[in-house]
Amino acid sequence: MKKLIIILFVLLFSTAGHAKFYKAVLYLTDGTQKTGLAKLVEEDDSKVTFKINEDSDTEKIASADLIKIIYTNESGSIFTMEYLYLTSANAFSGKFSNSRKKRWFDIVYNKEYKIGKIFDKGDSRRNTFRLSSSSYFFGKKGTDHLVYGYNTMGNAVKSYGTDATMKKMAKQEFTDCPKISKAIENETFELDTVLNRITAIFDKTKCK
Repeated sequence: MKKLIIILFVLLFSTAGHAKFYKAVLYLTDGTQKTGLAKLVEEDDSKVTFKINEDSDTEKIASADLIKIIYTNESGSIFTMEYLYLTSANAFSGKFSNSRKKRWFDIVYNKEYKIGKIFDKGDSRRNTFRLSSSSYFFGKKGTDHLVYGYNTMGNAVKSYGTDATMKKMAKQEFTDCPKISKAIENETFELDTVLNRITAIFDKTKCK
C-alpha cells in the first residue's frame, strides 16, 4: 500500500510538471505566421516551444521574435497571449517605472482598449498546488505596453489600494482621453467587481 501511494505521488507530480501542447498560431514580428502546436507560455518565458504537428521535432522560438500567440484548447476555447512591456507604480514612492523586458499577458479584453492578465506564481494554470494570485493590467490597443491595475491576492484577500491604484494608473495611461480618466475617477472599485466595472467603462466610453 505504501509503495502504491509513493508511485501515485510521483505520477501526480510528473504529470503536473509536463506542459501540454495546444493548437496555436504564432504571429512573428516580421509579419509571418506559424501554425501548429505550442506549449502555453508563462509570464517570463524568453522562448516558446513549438512544433508543426504531433510527429514533428520541437523548436524553440525567441519570445522577442513574437507579437502574440493565439491558442485553442481541447474544448475549442480560444485565448490570446501577447508579448508586451508593463508599467507599474512603487507602493511607497508612487513613482512610475517601465519594465526593461516584455512579459506574456493573457488578453482578457481587446477592443479600443485592452486588459491583460499575468498568471502569478501559484495560479492553477501553472499546474501548482498553491493559492492562485493574478495581476491585471490595462491600456490602449495598439501600444506596446499595459499599466498595472490590481492583483487578486489569491481570490481570498482584498487587494490593498485597488480603488486608488486603478485611478492613479488611469491618469497615467489615458492622458489623451479625459473621458476615460473621468469615468474611472468617478467609479468606486472593489476587488470582487473591478474587472466587470472597468470593462463596462471601456465598452461605453469612446475617445475617438
